[in-house]
Amino acid sequence: MEYTSTPDADGIEMARMATRWAPGDALAHWRLAFFEEKNFSPENLAAAVREYELAVQAEPYDYRYWMELGRALEASGDTSNGEKALWRAVELAPSYSHPRWQYGNLLLRQGKVDDAFAQLSRAAEADDLMRTPVFALASQVFGDDPDKIARALPSPSLRLEFALNLIKSGKSDDALRIVRSITTSDRQSDRAVIDQVAKSLIDNHQFRAALSLLSELEPDASQLPVPGQFWNGGFELPIALSDPKPFHWMIDSRPQTQIAVDAARAHGGHDSLRIVFKSPGKLESIPITQTVIVDPDTQYKFEFYQRTEALISASSPIVVVSDVSGRDKLTSSAPLLSGTNDWQHVTLTFKTRPKEDGILISFYRNPCGEKDPICPIFGTVWYDDFTLQRISGPGSSRAGAGTSR
Repeated sequence: MEYTSTPDADGIEMARMATRWAPGDALAHWRLAFFEEKNFSPENLAAAVREYELAVQAEPYDYRYWMELGRALEASGDTSNGEKALWRAVELAPSYSHPRWQYGNLLLRQGKVDDAFAQLSRAAEADDLMRTPVFALASQVFGDDPDKIARALPSPSLRLEFALNLIKSGKSDDALRIVRSITTSDRQSDRAVIDQVAKSLIDNHQFRAALSLLSELEPDASQLPVPGQFWNGGFELPIALSDPKPFHWMIDSRPQTQIAVDAARAHGGHDSLRIVFKSPGKLESIPITQTVIVDPDTQYKFEFYQRTEALISASSPIVVVSDVSGRDKLTSSAPLLSGTNDWQHVTLTFKTRPKEDGILISFYRNPCGEKDPICPIFGTVWYDDFTLQRISGPGSSRAGAGTSR
């Protein structure tokens, strides 16, 4: 019978030879220990522990060898010394994630849950890639109980990241409860993450939850809307182009559509919104939108005022109310009259979709059609006094008007 060597057999022999040639080389002992472990026998595991011990003797300040020694000691049944070795790895590399991950897992297997998550949360803070496995481990230990998981994560920033995960899973109420368990000062110091949480709520169409969170941090109440009302519907507050704040008017002035607040002409108050059209070509979308918080499955009356001056086009602008995706139109105004016209009162009614607490207000032009594919538009239009009034719906006894000047 002919003996044929295997790659592992060749590898372990070469590793043994390397330790004989360089007995003071930690890497040589580490490599031999690696091959010994692969054989999965008590004898080989004990041999691996001996080689890892020689590695840490050769390089006593390299956390990697202490980490491997601790892991091997626990696997061999020596949990006490395994814990000591892993703690030494943490001491040598306190800012690194992997020693704390290994140490935390060992503590968790010993039933030291609080101590374990103190280490695991530090690992997740040190390395973004560790956050998902730490959250998953917490879910395995505590089940589907976000409050217990949050308590196991002592770091405020990590709790906020966990809240983000909950929002993506559709658990916005749980996420808000966790956010509110964090002190106001900690939330203010992590404002960038709080803004991420609010944005995630908005992206997941949880508008009331987002407003509730923002209202606790925004010092100027005038910068936030009242549910069921437009923010700055009378254009009396300053409007910033490309405003990043949620629930504000989102406006992008362009050469073809020059958009600004006009203090010279207003229907009510002092200001209105003016759009100067100078488009010799096709222009369907007018870059003005606002997301408005509403009640689901509820009837509303929407009112505003509009005027024109020297408006020339085969297709005039319209105001559209849709779901927040912009795909499902709930109602729209008739096209503006061409020419010059004084303030006109527009009234529309619509019903919100069930389980949706937001609508999108946007401005469009319908296509001109095949007879006029270029579809130019010139002239000036003004809008003012956007208001909503709840007509009927769940809890309609609290219905009221919103003027939001």
